[in-house]
Amino acid sequence: MVTADPMTIAELPDEAAFRARLRRSGRMHNGWLDLAIDLDGVSIGRIQTFVPPHRPPPPGTFTIGIHLLEDLRGKGYGREALASFTDWLFEHAAAEVVEAPTDPANVAMRTVFDRVGWVHVGSLSEFDREWVVYRITRPQWVARKAG
Repeated sequence: MVTADPMTIAELPDEAAFRARLRRSGRMHNGWLDLAIDLDGVSIGRIQTFVPPHRPPPPGTFTIGIHLLEDLRGKGYGREALASFTDWLFEHAAAEVVEAPTDPANVAMRTVFDRVGWVHVGSLSEFDREWVVYRITRPQWVARKAG
């Protein structure tokens, strides 16, 4: 985490809290769920739900983050992971809204959100940075699955 790309991490997590999250990995706990993105048995990244500090989401709203190893970006793995995780959250976690912030300059991630049916809904200032926010609601997800 210390050498993480600054576009993918806003601040270093507290070590004890991070270790506790790892012990719960694979199970939803208070809005947090950490999963590996697997390619033929090899972890190539991570995708998770998290609760932003100082702005807990309303019930049924999940905030997600995603990170892929740099040399595996642009091959569709992020899009597939985001689509699968979005489906899972609506189908199994009673999601009403799934949202994610990203750096405004992260064109690749913004393209992934567009391709998976998410909508750019605005921006926010957090961690001394500007972020753009993408979101998909249950009605948008249902319409996309039907179409």
